[in-house]
Amino acid sequence: MKTNRSIAVLVAMSTALALSAQTTFDAAKVYEEELNGTARYVGMGGAMGAFGSDASVMSHNPAGIGTYRQGDINVSLSFFGSSVNTDPLVTSKAPALVNGRTFYSHNRKSDLTLVPIDNFSFVLCGKGDYDSYLNFGVSFRRTLKMIRELDYIDSFFDADGYEVYREYKDHQTNEVKSFDINLSYNHFDKLYFGMTLGLLDTDTWSEGYFYDYYPKGSHPDFPDGLDYTVVDKMNTAEGKGWNMAFGMIVRPVSALRFGAALKTPTLYRQKLEYADYLYALAGEKKDGTEKYKNSVKYNFASPFTLDLSAGLTVGQTALGFEYEMHFVERTSLSIGNSKMHSQGAIDMKNYSKIRVGIEQNIDKFSLRAGYNFTESMFKDGAGIYLGDSDFNRERSGTDFQVDRLGETRDFTCGLGYCSAPNNSDTQFYFDVAFVHRIRNSVVNVNEYIEDVDVNYQYKSNKVLLTFGWNF
Repeated sequence: MKTNRSIAVLVAMSTALALSAQTTFDAAKVYEEELNGTARYVGMGGAMGAFGSDASVMSHNPAGIGTYRQGDINVSLSFFGSSVNTDPLVTSKAPALVNGRTFYSHNRKSDLTLVPIDNFSFVLCGKGDYDSYLNFGVSFRRTLKMIRELDYIDSFFDADGYEVYREYKDHQTNEVKSFDINLSYNHFDKLYFGMTLGLLDTDTWSEGYFYDYYPKGSHPDFPDGLDYTVVDKMNTAEGKGWNMAFGMIVRPVSALRFGAALKTPTLYRQKLEYADYLYALAGEKKDGTEKYKNSVKYNFASPFTLDLSAGLTVGQTALGFEYEMHFVERTSLSIGNSKMHSQGAIDMKNYSKIRVGIEQNIDKFSLRAGYNFTESMFKDGAGIYLGDSDFNRERSGTDFQVDRLGETRDFTCGLGYCSAPNNSDTQFYFDVAFVHRIRNSVVNVNEYIEDVDVNYQYKSNKVLLTFGWNF
């Protein structure tokens, strides 16, 4: 009887674990931004805010479009693959013991993915009086495209001392696309000003399942084993957002530039839908039909961002530096007109991003390299809270905290070719870039005994190709 009571408790808790809610961790999926744009921009690690002359700076420092002296049109495509594993590496042959539980994870790799249009942009350059230019630019780019699959397997002992096994798997895809419209002004090649309107489209999807069981022969009452519960959960969210950015560049001498830009909070309107499917309960097979479904619309205001940059040119060498501060502690979430006071800034902290890059020109060719470092946007120990709205309370219980984003690093290199780099005639160019990304995150496993924080690394390799024309 005691064993049956234990099973009932475990089943109830497993069912609760499958539930989902609208929290800071959902909002962070659309706020995260990858290093992406033209191959030249990526090859230099994105450290081009003070240099400009690349459409990818449009959303970071709009004044950079003012440095154009010719029109420009370009398109980019990319190939990328990714893998996920624990850090440090924990496998079935080398498991770890935490809070009385033995756990491990499998390495997961995604297939190679082709993105036909990763970035597209054009700039129109209009000369005004004297040596001044009023430029107009439009850019489309994917600020985030992540495909990630992870699993978690552990074992522990129930109240009667029998070993229980549990498996959790999650497949997640997050995609954010940005459409930017820019207007910028060049004043005698000394001062540059610009503004950009950003329109964003978001699409996130995740599917995960929970599987609890006694192995065959491990429990005398269940010699053939017993499945406690198998729950499949599915979440999808779509939405729109918009922001504004304002920037300037000062060029005191020809070899040196300083830039500064401010981006307003991005105002998102999201719709989250979820469904739960039950395949087994206390050893009894179920049909796997939909057991619970609901949806909610919510608003998310991302932080405003301050961007400071500098660019130095020495002969044929260009060095770029950029510092970006995200004031996340001013973020907020709301459902309808009701602000969720226990979400947003309470989980997050202000964080910075550093970009450095170098470009070496050799006749018609260019060699590039760069590095990015991004701090975590979450406070240590931040966790999901489900008591601050009717929607979250309805889902009750607890939730898997999937993806408490940690530090991220990007290592880049690139090669470029321009048919006529030293004159203003019509010319074409071709650039290629490679970026290796290491993204750390924490999966907090809320289970029957105590929480376990599992550190995961998401690694991706991406090759980006850009074809362009100056006119």
